[in-house]
Amino acid sequence: MMHSKIFKILYLNIAILCVGSNNLFAQNTPVEICGYQHELEKIIQKQPNYLALQNEWYRKANEAYIEAQSTKRKITSDTIVYEIPVVFHIIYNTNSQNISDALILSQLNELNLDYRKLNPDTSRIRPVFKSLAADIKIRFILADKDPNGNATNGINRINTSRTTFATNIYGSYSEDMKSTNNGGQTAWNPARYLNIWVCNMEYPSYIGITYGFATPPTGSPNWAQFQSSTKDSTDPKSGVVLHYKVVGKNNPLAPSNYKEANTATHEVGHYLGLRHIWGDAANPNTQGCNVDDGIFDTPNARDKNYTCSNATWNSCVDATNDKPDMTENYMDYALDGCAAMFTREQAFMMRYVLNNFRTGLPIRTIVYDTTTEYSETVVSVYPNPTKANDPLTVVVNTNNVSEVFSLTLFDNNGKEVLQKRIQANQKTEVATAVYSVGVYYLLVKDSKGNIIKKEKLILNL
Repeated sequence: MMHSKIFKILYLNIAILCVGSNNLFAQNTPVEICGYQHELEKIIQKQPNYLALQNEWYRKANEAYIEAQSTKRKITSDTIVYEIPVVFHIIYNTNSQNISDALILSQLNELNLDYRKLNPDTSRIRPVFKSLAADIKIRFILADKDPNGNATNGINRINTSRTTFATNIYGSYSEDMKSTNNGGQTAWNPARYLNIWVCNMEYPSYIGITYGFATPPTGSPNWAQFQSSTKDSTDPKSGVVLHYKVVGKNNPLAPSNYKEANTATHEVGHYLGLRHIWGDAANPNTQGCNVDDGIFDTPNARDKNYTCSNATWNSCVDATNDKPDMTENYMDYALDGCAAMFTREQAFMMRYVLNNFRTGLPIRTIVYDTTTEYSETVVSVYPNPTKANDPLTVVVNTNNVSEVFSLTLFDNNGKEVLQKRIQANQKTEVATAVYSVGVYYLLVKDSKGNIIKKEKLILNL
């Protein structure tokens, strides 16, 4: 049954989305320091239809998710791993701000653990949510070429005269770290790299501080007609910003609740289209349970959670499939000691964004779950490489002469371009004239759906 919260108001935490911490508590209530509302108002002034545009693509993503859940499992949905090239711009004024390569590599490792569900923190996930935890199948790799084609290690260090990029004691900030002319570093091509700026976000004697913020995807087709200059492919501000003290696992400068390097995981989630799980209601007390993140499998929540100490806390009661607040979700504010998972639909949403908005960013790598090996079955594929217009021959030799096998061909983006039936012990020819020169992937499965052959194909001129 579709989650009841799909009928609630959908708000997107758009513009710049952030997670933060604070030093001041009023009656034990954390001070709100996120710049969301201010940035939202600025965006809506430029484009009054912004929310409607974003909610429309969210609706389409939800429909695609429902359809995917109701159809038979396809190998393409489970086996494409997205690799995202990352450049870390280290904007430093003091030696302590110029964090080490080891901390940066540690941060990259934590991102990869979190986005592949390999993090040991999954032990924190309560039984009620265990089945929802997802492998996003996204990997982050340091860029090895800069925009000019020169070799790089993906770590770009810039010494600046700017002592901080915060603008007052309450956590406000500028985006000058994204501009070479203003003491920062202009983004590398945002259509090809995930830019992560690491800089100082502290203001002297601060009351509030922003530990991270991110730009959500805006490059949808219906956005281009209104704000083409801010599409992801040209937006020089597209990326993630992190305070230097919260980068890397066990950063010695990190506050006590920010040592697990989860701030980056949270902000990259925003960059890939996720909202906060509580939906960012303007007034949580009166609106909180009527405003939602638009994700079916994250329980509705009235407001952000800074702690997971109450395992039964349930701030909103859903009409169906009611569950407690998912404080172990990376898109809540309860990070260290709590955060451990993304859900299956959050995984779908992030991959949907890579396929529809940030289309130039990921490198798509085909990997496979398991291959069933049969000693009595031999699959021959030849010639490989093959020339365009020359037929490709596939033969499955097996003792079961009556068995029928299936052959599927994918292009380098994981799109299925051919499916054929193969009779055992007979030559099957695949015409190549209709395909462009490039790399393809071939799968042969038996009548039970087991993969018995996987091969990378090269189609040359």
